[in-house]
Amino acid sequence: MAGNITEEVEGSTGTETKTTTDADIPPEFLIKHPLQNTWSLWFYDNDKSKTWEENLIELTTFDTVEDFWRLYHHIKLPSELRQGHDYAVFKKGIRPMWEDDANKMGGRWLINLERKQRNSDLDRFWLDVVLLLIGENFENTDEICGAVVFGPETLRSNMQSLKLEGS
Repeated sequence: MAGNITEEVEGSTGTETKTTTDADIPPEFLIKHPLQNTWSLWFYDNDKSKTWEENLIELTTFDTVEDFWRLYHHIKLPSELRQGHDYAVFKKGIRPMWEDDANKMGGRWLINLERKQRNSDLDRFWLDVVLLLIGENFENTDEICGAVVFGPETLRSNMQSLKLEGS
């Protein structure tokens, strides 16, 4: 990717323009580290006027470590989601729903957290699970399709959930 970066630098003598080309940037800063799979970030918006499937929105996909971190640092943490809103990270082409062919014969592994753990543990657990998932560090990674983190549950519930789904 060749290109120029232009920035204005203010100094005591006024504003000057400084141009940096890719040739000025060390090569190790230009390299992206590919993931084994391409992943999709999904968001569930709990709009009561829409069907469940219509509320499921594929926000973006990523296939490098750098693109994941760029995305992660620009979205709300799971503990900050509104009631009824969820995130899901699934392999590209697999929808986070049981009706998807890749999930029909699968199962799930749930982590339930008490409400008091929500702020202290949920965000860390979600990040740890996603990093294990996209880094292909679970056993039988070809059988794991994705992970879902649920935003705050109904007022009756004292639990927060994180689940890992597989085929």
